[in-house]
Amino acid sequence: MLFLLTCTSVFGVRWLRWETAGPWEPTSMWNAWWFSASLMAILLSHELGHYAVARAHGFRLSLPWFLPAPVMVGTLGAVIRLDEPPRTRAGLLEMGAAGPLVGLAVVTVLAVGRLAVGEGSTDGLELGSPLLWKVASLGVTGSVQPVYTGDPVAFAVWLGCLLTAMNLIPIGQLDGGHVVAALVPRWATVVGWAATGGLLVAGLWWPGWAVWAAVVHLMGGRQPLEARRDEGFPRGRPAWVAILTGLAWIAVVVPVPA
Repeated sequence: MLFLLTCTSVFGVRWLRWETAGPWEPTSMWNAWWFSASLMAILLSHELGHYAVARAHGFRLSLPWFLPAPVMVGTLGAVIRLDEPPRTRAGLLEMGAAGPLVGLAVVTVLAVGRLAVGEGSTDGLELGSPLLWKVASLGVTGSVQPVYTGDPVAFAVWLGCLLTAMNLIPIGQLDGGHVVAALVPRWATVVGWAATGGLLVAGLWWPGWAVWAAVVHLMGGRQPLEARRDEGFPRGRPAWVAILTGLAWIAVVVPVPA
């Protein structure tokens, strides 16, 4: 039910708030459909990535709870409730990394597909392009294409990159916080506070970073998770997953997104 409500909310906010041609224009409804389908595909793949890997490691957890909201882009994302502490450090790392990596795979497919179709709308605000979009546009079109809010799929891709970048900040119970807590549990809290300070400084250039830091702390997400069994520093596949996650963050982060 929450998922369906969130789909409706994302569609409605895009249709009524972001479309400048007027809500009853056919193009407005079409754009809202493309935006909501693209953004919800990114969010759903992200959450199911977490869920599937956590279940594979034997964790007990809830299904994703999607959060509709009649503001911004129509959603506040989604949350999953763990019913027990993570069993191993490797499981914690892979669970935290799975959402961003699976979601980013869908983001990449949408970006390449959108660029392959041709030039998009140049209406609305021009946004800061992440490295992933620059590389994709250079590979598909031969030149770096800008991203505008008026282009529904490109805007959804941009949002997917921004949300991934925010989630990979190494604070507490964010996805990046899970990765750090699995790699260096004794330093996870220190890293989290250092990242908080970095976000506050970055907020001088883009206030959204400072707002995100405040939201995470106000919602009680600053405390990192601890694995029940400490099997030592994750090696092999989990270590490669951690490296891939770091590269993913580089691909999506933009110091001044908008």
